[in-house]
Amino acid sequence: MAPAKVEDDPVIAEYDVFLTPALQEQILLLQYPNRPRNRPYNNQFGAKPHDMRIKPRSGFMEVDVKLNTSHNFNKYNGLKWGDATAASKQLHNASGTYGPAAGLAPPRQRNTRRDGPLKDNAQRDLDLETSLQSFPEAESEHKVHNYQTLGGQIIYHKDELALGKPHYFVGAFQGSQLHLTKIDGTAQMRPVFHHLDAEEERARIVASRAQADAQSKPQSGPQSLLQTAESAGKEKTLEEKLKGILKEAEQERWIRLNYIDDEDPVAYENFETKLKISGENIENVPHLKSQMDNDAFLDAISLPREGSPQRRRKRASRRKKQQDGTAVGAEIDISDEDADDEMV
Repeated sequence: MAPAKVEDDPVIAEYDVFLTPALQEQILLLQYPNRPRNRPYNNQFGAKPHDMRIKPRSGFMEVDVKLNTSHNFNKYNGLKWGDATAASKQLHNASGTYGPAAGLAPPRQRNTRRDGPLKDNAQRDLDLETSLQSFPEAESEHKVHNYQTLGGQIIYHKDELALGKPHYFVGAFQGSQLHLTKIDGTAQMRPVFHHLDAEEERARIVASRAQADAQSKPQSGPQSLLQTAESAGKEKTLEEKLKGILKEAEQERWIRLNYIDDEDPVAYENFETKLKISGENIENVPHLKSQMDNDAFLDAISLPREGSPQRRRKRASRRKKQQDGTAVGAEIDISDEDADDEMV
């Protein structure tokens, strides 16, 4: 038989691998599936995040990225969604957050005045047209929704949801050394549309107010006290089930974070001090020693190889059983697994 062809794949570099000690700060990996890799969110490409917030216990995170309103920007919709977001924060949603990050909680009315910040549709359209004529001034007064919000939930590697999933490390090269820092959690940041939820909520409130003004308040008739109590009990049970899942996200407040651009000197300083072992400590780090050789490692992560000790042990055990069975006249049933194992 001809010898196996040796592939021309020489080792071109070797690195000493170091594991950095645990940090007090959390290292989170933020992935952006909807953003090309060659256009990251940073100051170089005009997409630097200007606001970051996190709910550490429930694991939700959001990032606001400023948009360029000079090109490819619908100014009217920007004004309309800015008005809806402002009305939402004044009426019932101070954080302006909807969806899972807000616990899917229904809005709670904060301003009960009928002459509050919510305008009727005619007055609103007039104000939007006026602001459109002086758009730069409206933008400087923060009346324009001129940012994109990205949000996601952090999957911490220590949680049950991360069991069986790969763990990530940050690698930092320094000469012939590779420094690895364990990542505490991963989040996939995708666009969220709180401004559309605010617009829909505003339209619902306007419609309900108009309906209430057009109709007289109906007189309450006699009701069954027992039936009312049973209905309230059922609603409470369903509500408790929902709150059991999203209670923490609903009650937890956002914590603001300071975003530092990747080209900022502070980012370079933290990269050198947090993700690498300092030079004076290199000689004192303990060395990790494996109790496996190369063959034992391959056997542990793959099917038994031809000629491995584990395979020889299994084959010897099966042959011994077959010989014992033949000696007493017993029938031997060779399964497909055994047949495959004996094939070379």
